[in-house]
Amino acid sequence: MDKNQKTHNIIPVKNALAGLKFLVFCTFMFTLTSSFPVFTAHAEGKTEIVTAIIAGQIIDGRGGKPIKDGVIILRGRMIEAIGPKSKISIPDGAIIINATGETILPGLIDTHGHLSLRYGAGGLKGVSGLNAQEQAPGAEQMLYMVRDARASLLSGVTTMRMVSEGSLDDPVDLYIRAGIKKGIVPGPRIIYGGTGITPTGGHGSSAIWVDGPWNAIKKVRRDALDGAEWFKILLIDLSPTETMYTDEELKAIITEAHRWGMKVTVHCTGRWGSSIRKAILAGADNIEHARPMTKEIIKMLVKYDVSVSLTPLVYVGFRPDDSTWNYLDNVATGPADWIEYGRKHYFRFMKDHPEVRTEDRPYEDGESHRAKRDFFPSNKTQQGQALAAFKAGVKISLGLDTLYYGGIGNAIEYLIEGGFKPMDAIRAATAVAAENIGYGDRIGTLEPGKYADLISLRADPLNDRWSWHKVHLVYKNGVRYDTLSWK
Repeated sequence: MDKNQKTHNIIPVKNALAGLKFLVFCTFMFTLTSSFPVFTAHAEGKTEIVTAIIAGQIIDGRGGKPIKDGVIILRGRMIEAIGPKSKISIPDGAIIINATGETILPGLIDTHGHLSLRYGAGGLKGVSGLNAQEQAPGAEQMLYMVRDARASLLSGVTTMRMVSEGSLDDPVDLYIRAGIKKGIVPGPRIIYGGTGITPTGGHGSSAIWVDGPWNAIKKVRRDALDGAEWFKILLIDLSPTETMYTDEELKAIITEAHRWGMKVTVHCTGRWGSSIRKAILAGADNIEHARPMTKEIIKMLVKYDVSVSLTPLVYVGFRPDDSTWNYLDNVATGPADWIEYGRKHYFRFMKDHPEVRTEDRPYEDGESHRAKRDFFPSNKTQQGQALAAFKAGVKISLGLDTLYYGGIGNAIEYLIEGGFKPMDAIRAATAVAAENIGYGDRIGTLEPGKYADLISLRADPLNDRWSWHKVHLVYKNGVRYDTLSWK
């Protein structure tokens, strides 16, 4: 049994100091090619720098018409003003950024991220696939996290909810969150979602095996003490009426998490939807992946006001190999290269496997017990169910699951391909995502009094859905990051 799969025995978290020291080392290694003065200038500073960005148009994320010839004023970490250039006074001494040919949008939000998970990659010790993550020591996982956090941020993701990473005795997700917050390494704002639990034999390379209500409650409390804002459960259908945890276990876990002020998200996949139904009735706040979303399940999601974090690209079925990660680490010169690489990979797979568009397929991803209980939905199934859920009022956000799909913009493109209007797809990765993770009062839209998280595209995404590789400006907390080198 590997170190991440401990049944019952909950081990106290080690002091984070060791992890932070390692982050310093990783930063040194990954910024040798950067301009060091530029990097240090991007630490999350305290000074109230005033910046005025003049844009061709601003999409504020609230769903209305774009602001043409707009201006947005940033003061320190916050947005101070936004509106048409004719109505906004630019303060004396402000730094002026000319983005007149560009579209300003809220920073993108990935609601299902795993920074250390590299599907198909061989580990440093020669182990491959998901087992590489399971068996990799925390130091090795941190190498990937530092690299992938930087690439995610420069690709436009300013906030990421991490959902189950590391282990209780080596909580690398806590270390990366602290390192980013302190300005040691660049990366998205991290919303900590705990290490995740699943019953013995359950799904999840980084989840911990926990059985029984009281053992699960102990794990909930451990995550709460570590500062988790979300608690994750991983379920797969067992039958048309059963999932991997009992009703008693699920209710105990979710009730205790809520008692400690955490929200609960549940990985739910399978052939029949029993996991989704059980999670909703037990009081879950959010469903990850949400497969399948039948008409009955959509009605339940609306009735109980449960949101959904979709990861549509991961279930198309194509998987990377070492060459994919080599491209990220050694070939790509910037976010445009990486995002376009992910898009081309997707379309090449579609060309080679046209049946993926219309035929549901057996689940194939190295988990033998899962094959008869789960499936890969066709694009027609997945996109059709997502659109039906959205039209019914389900609050849908987007996640990549792992970085190799290029960027969250590629998931936005997937929704538009499936019938979403461009503005609605953009909101799934901004305003709706912020609401779903409990940060709607701080991020997700461009409004005075919210954090200055924004990006720009050298294109109009409302009229050109294939434009997300054209990311230019990237601001998080009022600090500009796109001036950093890619590596």
